[in-house]
Amino acid sequence: EFNQIAVQPAVNVTFGAVLKSILRQDPDIIMVGEIRDLETAHAAVQAALTGHLVLSTLHTNDAVSTIFRLLDLGIPPYLIHSSLIGVIAQRLVRKICPYCTQEFEMDAKELSDIGLKIKPSGVVKLNHGKGCVKCRNTGYKGRTGIYEIMPYSDSLKMLTTPDARLEILREKAMKEGLVLLRQNGIKKMLKGQTTYQEILRVTWDQK
Repeated sequence: EFNQIAVQPAVNVTFGAVLKSILRQDPDIIMVGEIRDLETAHAAVQAALTGHLVLSTLHTNDAVSTIFRLLDLGIPPYLIHSSLIGVIAQRLVRKICPYCTQEFEMDAKELSDIGLKIKPSGVVKLNHGKGCVKCRNTGYKGRTGIYEIMPYSDSLKMLTTPDARLEILREKAMKEGLVLLRQNGIKKMLKGQTTYQEILRVTWDQK
């Protein structure tokens, strides 16, 4: 069983006000469409601190940037430490059309030169769609997601300070197993699910 409430800022029915009302109903899980301002962020944090699982979205470049977005909104580090358990960043890429997919070879150095570093070196077999009636000659049909999944560990919490640096947190998260968006995209490219052009379109070199 679930309840849904529409936000209407014009009549003061804001995310923050709605969240306060929802907490009185003692829900198991709270889904906030998007955290856009300090009021909403603070209400979501307070809900999490009272033992509720809160799911929400933020517009950020990647998983680690979420921490800095919360800091920028005005949430102090100690509240982030106590309320955040993890972050998932996602991008959608177009899938190669299964009806006209073709295999071709490309040198790993060529991929590295355009920012897609892979191992091992040498010739790599990739796929692309040549275009057909099924995909309206685009070579693509459907979409799939590429993700970053970052548990908010104790070591990352220690690095989350008012003067925290994004590069340092990202490096630590990678040492703890974080797979970056581009790396995840490259895996799907090598499996023949999408093209290198799509990976370049939606990701960037985060290192």
